[in-house]
Amino acid sequence: MKRKYLKCLIVIVVVSLMGIFIYQNINKENKPLPEVKLKEIVNKNKSFAIMIQEKSETDKYQEYSSNTWPGDDYKFKEAKCIDNNGDEIKEAVTYENGKVTLTTNKTVYCTIYFDKSIIGKLREKDTQKYLSTDKQGGMYRYQASFPDSDSSEMTNWICFGTTDNCGTNDDNIDKYMYRIIGITPEGQLYLIKETAIKEDTAAGFRWNSKREISDCLGETCEWPNVDLHKRINGTSNKTSPGGNGDTNLFLGTKNYQSPYDYLTEGTEWYSLIETYKWMYGDINQDILISTLYNGDKMYELETGKVAITRYWPDEGQETCSSDNLCSKKEYIWSKNINAKVSLMYIHDYYYSYYDGSDSSTRGNAESYDKLANSWLHFLKDGYNTLSTEHEWLSTRLGVYSDGAFGVRAWSISPSGEVNAGNTSFDCRNIVRPVFYLNSNIKINDGDGTKTNPYIINIEI
Repeated sequence: MKRKYLKCLIVIVVVSLMGIFIYQNINKENKPLPEVKLKEIVNKNKSFAIMIQEKSETDKYQEYSSNTWPGDDYKFKEAKCIDNNGDEIKEAVTYENGKVTLTTNKTVYCTIYFDKSIIGKLREKDTQKYLSTDKQGGMYRYQASFPDSDSSEMTNWICFGTTDNCGTNDDNIDKYMYRIIGITPEGQLYLIKETAIKEDTAAGFRWNSKREISDCLGETCEWPNVDLHKRINGTSNKTSPGGNGDTNLFLGTKNYQSPYDYLTEGTEWYSLIETYKWMYGDINQDILISTLYNGDKMYELETGKVAITRYWPDEGQETCSSDNLCSKKEYIWSKNINAKVSLMYIHDYYYSYYDGSDSSTRGNAESYDKLANSWLHFLKDGYNTLSTEHEWLSTRLGVYSDGAFGVRAWSISPSGEVNAGNTSFDCRNIVRPVFYLNSNIKINDGDGTKTNPYIINIEI
């Protein structure tokens, strides 16, 4: 009878421990907790301890005393567990989606170790607090502007395509320098090329060869099918040179190279770029004005969280004119394309300020004057000085009339405005690709400034 009672007691202890580990909230009564070491006399009133890495460059840990699990600045490393005799119990703990699960038939005492995540490492270098402490449009974003801060001193400069410091001369900056727009909670860096892409002497490229409404019915002129999307993703597979054809502009294949050799299919750098699910759709001029320079509202629109309206021909109608205007229809972003590379959204640009634009000028014409000075504007650092050109975005404007109806896409003007002019598909605007990196990447060196940019360890 005593043996049966003892077995029941052991089961109760194990089940209790599993309950402690599965829930994300840590029992405050178990704090402070000592680090568990093998063959050490254990205080049986203490069930587990949590230790966090002090700095990313060291192996020193300190006790974590909060009543919640370490946040996105940390990632689970390992758990070490011992039994009543001080013997190690291996593979007793698993960690997934913020939950620790203990599986064992023994009474155990565990130490759970968390290392600095890539987010935590970026925050260590971010002495001026450019990286937002809360999620802005689904990620932590770098947010600052002139004249409040010097863009070159921001800590979001990163080399991609080389393991050397690419901030040493203009040629290296032009080929290898990128900026970190933000980082997802899962640790994916979101990069934009610092300078506009080029093909020989050409630095301006059209969004699409077709632009008439009659040519753009259905999906023909939607983002996955337009010339520019294909050219930056390496799927054009044409060979005409000089910027007027359909050659690959950014990513390349083994048969169809791009001007950026490190981005050819099969290279280590190419493999670091994630295939991402990019949403796409239209934002008409009325909607843009009603959400003027408000990143939060624009993010909701460009991710399909809020329904909007757009102008589009009625069924059977192939065009619009002053006598036959397109109808205004309810519309919601619902489509996406799996691809490695895209262009900025409107909300990415707005979020160069905290909450999407400077709140003191949000919703009026002064906002774009401020945005012209933001770190994300294409003229910010003295590069891309073709000031007569705009910068293409991936968001389509849809039907637009300036006396002749056609389909257009949005662009950023030299003055900082998200602009309806110079947005006909056949305009030749500058292009700065954006993409996400694999969450397993590691940063070897650098402090994120222009002269000492982050260097990526490509051995993952």
